[in-house]
Amino acid sequence: VDATLNLGGVSREAMMGPRGVQGYQEKPAAPSLSTTQRHTKDTDLVALGNIKDATVLFETDTGDTYMLRRAFVSDPVELSSGSGNVRVNWGCFGVERI
Repeated sequence: VDATLNLGGVSREAMMGPRGVQGYQEKPAAPSLSTTQRHTKDTDLVALGNIKDATVLFETDTGDTYMLRRAFVSDPVELSSGSGNVRVNWGCFGVERI
């Protein structure tokens, strides 16, 4: 239904001093994918939450495809009874455009 891909890389935080921003500090940021999908009677939430070391493909609206290497479910799977959607957050070892 919906997905958001974060390619990872570097996160920068402003370092403040008495006269304002004095520079920034860099920290590595891991790639991640957040997905929302429909819950059906065949959806096994427990099995979904246990996925690790998987290959996940993410296709954009423009047809580009990204592959998440050694992907794993990073947070507990969430089911919304109101919308019938399942939220799954993924982490991975790397992202490649294929």
